[in-house]
Amino acid sequence: MPVINWTTLPSLTALRAFDATARTSSFSAAARTLNVTHAAVAQQVKALEDHLGVTLLHRSPRGVVLTPQGESLATDLATGFTAIAEGLARVRDREETRPVRVTTTAYFANSVIFRHIADFWRAHPGVEVSFTPSDHSFDIVAEGYDIAIRAGGGDWPGLHVAHLVDSPTIACAAPALVDDPGTDWSAQRWLLPHDSTWERDALRASGIDPDGLNTLDVGNPALEIRAAEAGAGILLESEIDVHAALVAGTLKPAPIPITHVSSYYVVTPPWRPRAAVRAFADWLHTTCATG
Repeated sequence: MPVINWTTLPSLTALRAFDATARTSSFSAAARTLNVTHAAVAQQVKALEDHLGVTLLHRSPRGVVLTPQGESLATDLATGFTAIAEGLARVRDREETRPVRVTTTAYFANSVIFRHIADFWRAHPGVEVSFTPSDHSFDIVAEGYDIAIRAGGGDWPGLHVAHLVDSPTIACAAPALVDDPGTDWSAQRWLLPHDSTWERDALRASGIDPDGLNTLDVGNPALEIRAAEAGAGILLESEIDVHAALVAGTLKPAPIPITHVSSYYVVTPPWRPRAAVRAFADWLHTTCATG
């Protein structure tokens, strides 16, 4: 690829003005094409002629006529701008067909998305979606994600944030514990990760001191539901994330009042999303609204 000395090139605005004028043989028509004024186009073409030190157009009351130098430049610019337009179109086409990359927690993916994803693909058979379940928040722009579904306060500067759904936080446990009238809930272990703060904040907001609890960290958030179903302790989670387990009866709400509510948001990069991303985001909103 040849090296281009950008310092010697005229402005792109001037080149576009001349290209439009050469194509239409009129400053006025070029102005309409570029959505600027007649005077602005004429000024840019004159600036280009001054930069090159040649006359590109003969002006007359009936329009403009290309000089030999103008015809030569017009041909080269037409080739160059056409190549640029075609290159951009190829990139745009590849971008439009790229799979929608989504990151969310494993709980939300299993309880909400995967239960209904077949509905999305029936409505949008040409859209591919790839999922990265993760309980950690990271830079979706730097990592190349199209959508993140996050729980929190909705304050993520520099990103587009749209409220998705609110879900009450509940304490739940295995049916054997919940159905046993002799269960001493004050002595039960809570399945709480050591490095997670929202559960402890939720407990404090509900009048429960997390520092006085018997806790167990199973080492992997994805295993907490399984541990709770096996009777290992009390799970604190948003209702939407344990919906499938509650419906299946493998977990039941424990008689422990929790006042915390989890708010979920669709978070996207700070640019206009492509059609496939909009379609998936719209589907998420509809799915969460209808349950």
